[in-house]
Amino acid sequence: MSLTTLFDEVTVREMMTAWPTKPELHKLPDDSSVLSVVNAELINGYLDTGTAPAEQLIVIKGGAALHPRAYTTDGYVDPGKIAKWRGRGYTAQLRNLHRWCPAVHAICSAIQNETGYGCYATGFVTPAGGQGLHHHWDQNMGLIYQMAGRKTWQIWAPGVDEPHNEQFTSNTSPGSDVIGRMQSMHPDFEFDLVPGQIMVLPRGWMHNPHARGQTEDSVHVTFVVRELTGYWIAGKLAQAALTSTALRRVIPPASVIDSVAFAEQVAEARDLLMQWLAGADVDALAAELLQTACTEPNVDYISHVPRPRPTDRTQSVR
Repeated sequence: MSLTTLFDEVTVREMMTAWPTKPELHKLPDDSSVLSVVNAELINGYLDTGTAPAEQLIVIKGGAALHPRAYTTDGYVDPGKIAKWRGRGYTAQLRNLHRWCPAVHAICSAIQNETGYGCYATGFVTPAGGQGLHHHWDQNMGLIYQMAGRKTWQIWAPGVDEPHNEQFTSNTSPGSDVIGRMQSMHPDFEFDLVPGQIMVLPRGWMHNPHARGQTEDSVHVTFVVRELTGYWIAGKLAQAALTSTALRRVIPPASVIDSVAFAEQVAEARDLLMQWLAGADVDALAAELLQTACTEPNVDYISHVPRPRPTDRTQSVR
């Protein structure tokens, strides 16, 4: 299973040569194997049986998350408590599905092997009429696979250019400063996802997903694709440059705390790095980095806001 599990072959060919930069809506291929292995029954089953890992479950409504004690018993997910909160309009978010659901892991691994992009997955179950997360944007491409019910996605063009990892997140300044301004604007796109549809949501596009006005619970899985950038390559090259003995030498404290001396050290390190890069075997490095891209462990879901403290019942999260 790979991208062709989610898209037709023509779309996959286009994505491989021209990675999407705007939201797109697609239909799941009729012969897709994902229908029989990753579906609403699978996701709901983790909640109904309490077999989802407690540390990977977030129960959230209106952007505020319950403390885990509200839906666990003795450290395990409690199906009765989950049902209670779902009945009160709370969304259940199952993070890092690729770590503990073999079927999802197979899809993420295939996407990584095919594209060189790491992939992780998050499941969402939103009660009819409910909303878990409010306006925000993500740092990577999202492939949203709707499995049950309907969900409305209001989408705005990026307010910041090329958000990346911890840079320009929507819940911290300067990113958070533009949220209010964008909220006052009419959405650039609005999609009502129905079962069997896939939405491509590029990084940086602000979205407000909800199931308000719906009569059925919405269930979807988002496959997050961690695109490679020059930033990733530069970081790997800097790590590889540690083979240079000169770059590993200790800088004396006196040359650190003195601003003039430290500036000289920075210049020397820059020059050493440039010399190392100029003499590096690009073909060998490219082969090594390609192997890394296709095999390094998938990056997990990362929240930039801590989970609720023991004394808190709720706390805002992205």
